[in-house]
Amino acid sequence: MEKSRLYKESAEISTEVIIEHLRSNRDTIINDLLENDSTLMAFLEVHFDTIAISSVKREFLKRDLVELKNSSLDLVHYSSLIKEIKETGNSVSIEGHSLFHLELKVIFEKYGF
Repeated sequence: MEKSRLYKESAEISTEVIIEHLRSNRDTIINDLLENDSTLMAFLEVHFDTIAISSVKREFLKRDLVELKNSSLDLVHYSSLIKEIKETGNSVSIEGHSLFHLELKVIFEKYGF
């Protein structure tokens, strides 16, 4: 009985570590997009075939990116990635992952991208 509780507690800690790692990774990428307009524009060009946007639209995108960064990680959205990391023990970069791009796509689609 005591042994199973220890396994459960260690599993919760590892899940928390995974979640914090993913959130930190996500926030770092978002910070890169926010700090440098050329990085944001390069991202839009690669993922949305957009080479220019108005300064007003760029500021609205940045506002939404700040809101995303300040929000907690959507555990339902990232559950498959969390499970994969937990099962394999391998750290995965969120940057190239489709779940992260889907999260950003929702924001960018609001502005017609």
